[in-house]
Amino acid sequence: MNTLLSLTAIVLVSFGTSYEESRQATIVAVEKEVQQAFPDAHVTSAYTSSKIRKKLLERDGTKIFSVSEALEDAKAKGCKTVLLQPTHMMYGLEYNEMKDLAAPYEKQFDKLVYGEPLMATKDDISVVLHALSRGNKLEKKQALVLMGHGTEYFSNFLYAATDYQAKLEGYPNIFVGTVEAFPACEDVIKLVKAAKYKKVLLSPLMLVAGDHANNDMAGDEDDSWKKQFEKAGFKVTTKIKGLGEYPAIRWLYVQHAAKALGVEPNVTIDAK
Repeated sequence: MNTLLSLTAIVLVSFGTSYEESRQATIVAVEKEVQQAFPDAHVTSAYTSSKIRKKLLERDGTKIFSVSEALEDAKAKGCKTVLLQPTHMMYGLEYNEMKDLAAPYEKQFDKLVYGEPLMATKDDISVVLHALSRGNKLEKKQALVLMGHGTEYFSNFLYAATDYQAKLEGYPNIFVGTVEAFPACEDVIKLVKAAKYKKVLLSPLMLVAGDHANNDMAGDEDDSWKKQFEKAGFKVTTKIKGLGEYPAIRWLYVQHAAKALGVEPNVTIDAK
């Protein structure tokens, strides 16, 4: 047993989702993989959305911690070190909220540390792009269009930067946009048209494939991305698959946790 990790709590912090199938395939799958990588640590999840926590409890009887509850649980278990490992895409409002919620507890543990979000560095983005390219077999002249959430925070530039990096790394058929910010769907349509693609595969650039993926991206309302691309003359296919379903991306969360803790993970996990 790793004595250090036996006194360590790893809290995976997500916004959360009430789409149970996707929750199991993404957030829960990441949690299981992190537990496998650090078998002596106490691993749990916390959702920042009170609405989702309430819905899961009332509908399914599933109790999910808030950040504060997870930290209280770590204290009750006698943990000396706590890692809050976000599953968020970037440093943004959700990441800041996590730190604000944890701030009152920073002196209640020997060490309370924060892991990096999924796409914290250029190398992280490379891992994500490679996983998505390899995991989505495209037809000739078909573009892979990734729909991110978007944020009003300045870090929203990451989406356009990811699109740019995709082209530099040899993925000319990958395009990135957002539901709630820039680049918007109409911006992505212009770029895909200019690149002379006729077909698109729409897939979420989000940990889970929840409401945004099922409705804003693949829904039948006139303003969904599917309908907007069809109106623009594209043959559209949708893939409801959250990032947490890709092994290499789950492994990236493990690596971020290991980096924050300064320890080596159990390397028996197959992330290839």
